[in-house]
Amino acid sequence: MNISEILLETARELPEHPAMIFRNESITYYEFAERVREKAVGLRKHGITNRSHVALMMANKPDYAIVYFSLLAIGATVVPINPTFKEQEITYILNDSDAMAIIVDEFGVEEVKKARNNLSSVKHFISLPPTDQFTPWAEVYGNPSHFALEPKDPIDNAQIIYTSGTTGKPKGALITHGNLEWMSKTSAYILELTKEDRVLVVLPLFHAYAKLQGLLQCVLKGCTIYLEERFIPDHILQKLSDNKITIFLGVPTMYTMFVHSPKIQDLDFTSLRIAGSGGASLPLEIIDKVKAEMGVEIGEGYGQTESTVMISCNPSNIPKKYGSVGVPLPGLELKIVDPNGREVPVGEVGEIIFKGANAMKGYYKKEIETKETIKDGWLYTGDLGKRDEEGYLYIVDRKKDMIIRGGYNVYPREVEEVLYTNPDVVECAVVGEADPVFGEEVAAYVVTKSPKTPEDITSYCKQQLAHYKVPRKVYFLKELPKTTTGKILKTPLRKK
Repeated sequence: MNISEILLETARELPEHPAMIFRNESITYYEFAERVREKAVGLRKHGITNRSHVALMMANKPDYAIVYFSLLAIGATVVPINPTFKEQEITYILNDSDAMAIIVDEFGVEEVKKARNNLSSVKHFISLPPTDQFTPWAEVYGNPSHFALEPKDPIDNAQIIYTSGTTGKPKGALITHGNLEWMSKTSAYILELTKEDRVLVVLPLFHAYAKLQGLLQCVLKGCTIYLEERFIPDHILQKLSDNKITIFLGVPTMYTMFVHSPKIQDLDFTSLRIAGSGGASLPLEIIDKVKAEMGVEIGEGYGQTESTVMISCNPSNIPKKYGSVGVPLPGLELKIVDPNGREVPVGEVGEIIFKGANAMKGYYKKEIETKETIKDGWLYTGDLGKRDEEGYLYIVDRKKDMIIRGGYNVYPREVEEVLYTNPDVVECAVVGEADPVFGEEVAAYVVTKSPKTPEDITSYCKQQLAHYKVPRKVYFLKELPKTTTGKILKTPLRKK
């Protein structure tokens, strides 16, 4: 099955139903599908065909979804790129992915121009705004009656999504049509999506989380997607209220900003039935504040690029457990293992591994890294976690983030959870810092509401943590470094 069939099927069933709303303009499912057919025919005319690797570098707008489904429909493999990336980052992904074309909007076109002379495989440059030497997107057009859907097997590549690169050079995860179909149907089933749902998507569509849960599963079920280009906390809160949004997809940073906004107390969120969070661990303190202020319980899930999106979640038909990211998706196998790959007892910490229909095929052109990650059919996540007697999963930390201080294991997330209970702490990140005596020392980078001293932070932690877990190094910043999806970046902090 070609995954783009889900759009064509929904358009046949719900032709006049609103598919996307952007800047108060609405596009029906019929119009959406018709534009995809026109552009698919036009892309073939411009030499883009089955199995072509095509980069897509655009901000959130209806054209993103139209380009994405058009490329999939003709059998091309989509390579999403962050539209805020600079010349060097763009060059690396385009060359590593063997992209033969790039479609870019006004946000990234100048950086693509800078990269042009260093690209090894790109032959076609298409831009939404007319620009010198690039083919205008408006000229990529064909008669929709000539449209033909390219047949696809489940194991055929649909997209190459590059990891965030927080621990080194980004790697291209090969996600198949089968991966996307299974995950879209499974996620839509768990969330009980219907055509009556109104989903606000401000997470960037180049990201796996937004693309699957903010686009594919919504199209599958005929939801109405409210697209937003930028996350401005007060503006998004107003949109949630005014449009009676039923589903909001966020990351921890967004919810942190929500609860610090005075506007949250003046608006009506009674229509909101699902507030999802992914991309990073959500502090328990923020979960409690969102529930108190917005009347909705955040449904935390867990996943990564290599798992298409999700590995575990909190479905509505089971009780939620405080601090847990829920249970494995139906049909998945999950284990917690020691460094030798042996399963550890219930309640003990180990690496999370899984197998199932959502596991990537591998890393593009990286056989060694693929073999290190996928062993005997099991995908090793690099994340540390534990499970309780009922199978609920708890994320402890990234395997590479764990701090070993004087022989003791310190999990940064545990320290961060304590810091977030301090009413003066807005954001924090804990990392290991080289130390001549203990090997590593616990270092905390903190953003506070009002000026504080390192002693204020350490004395607060001493009341709730064992002595070896208490940060001995405390640094105050105006803001923490983040990815464009709001995930806190720890690599720049370690370099400090």
